[in-house]
Amino acid sequence: MRRALALATVLFGLWSAQVAFSQGSAAVTTRAMTVLWGLVPSVSFSVRDFLDAQVSQKLQSGLPQTLITRLYAYGERGRDPLAVGVLSCRVVYDLWENTYRIERQTETQDKTWTVKNLDAVGRLCLEADRWALGEAKAYARVNGQRVYFAAVVELNPLSQDTVARIRRWLARPSGTQLEGNAFFGSFVSIFVSRKLGAAEKTLSVRSDLFTAPMPTPEQGASP
Repeated sequence: MRRALALATVLFGLWSAQVAFSQGSAAVTTRAMTVLWGLVPSVSFSVRDFLDAQVSQKLQSGLPQTLITRLYAYGERGRDPLAVGVLSCRVVYDLWENTYRIERQTETQDKTWTVKNLDAVGRLCLEADRWALGEAKAYARVNGQRVYFAAVVELNPLSQDTVARIRRWLARPSGTQLEGNAFFGSFVSIFVSRKLGAAEKTLSVRSDLFTAPMPTPEQGASP
């Protein structure tokens, strides 16, 4: 009887947290995002406010720092993501040259920059400009339905295995495919239970709801 009551309490807690997230909770704030729809949505948003005094101090320490942003697409009532994208930045401040070296990696790009200030670090690592998310077939089942986008930003995930697995996933030619990839988890594990691992600082945001368009005759139905 006690076990049944405990299980019911846990399930109710997860359900409550999920409802709170879908309505915009204090822990996961609603953030303005712009979405342009083509074969896949292109999402633009900023999390520059993540770069507060604490994060700035870490980035100026001269030690390697890792900033990781994961962007997810969800159906309005779905638990599992329709698509996910990752932006990884390894930032090292050169104390002698007074510059920042950024190794920036996405599913489609692996590039290194040297910049002079934290403003440029924020622009490269904490702003998304028309981020094409996922594959067309991932959105076929939500055509004409409402979807939203959610992002998790982390400073220095404490598990190096987490960082390594993300980098391996980014290096795969089929990196956008989610089938069978338990690493990215369910809605509850990502935004409620936080099972992907702790970090020195985390910010979770979500968009308002958008209606996924129906495919045009030129595009045809997704297979």
